[in-house]
Amino acid sequence: MGPKFLATDLEVNLKDWLTKAREDFPELKGWIFEGHYYNSPVDLWIDLVSLLSSAYWEQSANDDLIGRIYDYAAWCFKQPDSGTAETDLSSATAVGLIETIPQDRNVSQDLYRWMSLESFEGFENIFRYTLSDEQYGKFREEFLRMKQGYSGPSRI
Repeated sequence: MGPKFLATDLEVNLKDWLTKAREDFPELKGWIFEGHYYNSPVDLWIDLVSLLSSAYWEQSANDDLIGRIYDYAAWCFKQPDSGTAETDLSSATAVGLIETIPQDRNVSQDLYRWMSLESFEGFENIFRYTLSDEQYGKFREEFLRMKQGYSGPSRI
């Protein structure tokens, strides 16, 4: 009976992250959720990162959508460990979102408005995964410079 309980528990966790995403991004129901089956949270993050990038293509950034993406990420980081790499929301968010931030100039330049200094420092190893020491130094320096002049609340 133990393994069945774990599978049921896992199904509940999987349903929760997708249900939460559907609630947080209702305008995307037809585009992102219909006819697309997400096998894992990482699959969803691929689409959400694409949305995050496109939110900066508008004449003025879509702060509402950007904020909801970071709020969803914060929610994912607060969820309990699922026990598997494929379904763990923290791992999926780290790989699916955080690791990609330095690769998109628009997203990385605006990161100071959404991420706390504490979170930024906590994600150092994830950022460094795709950046050289020199690139990370510049990325960090720019974040700190912009964060210093910003007094708004962080989302993550």
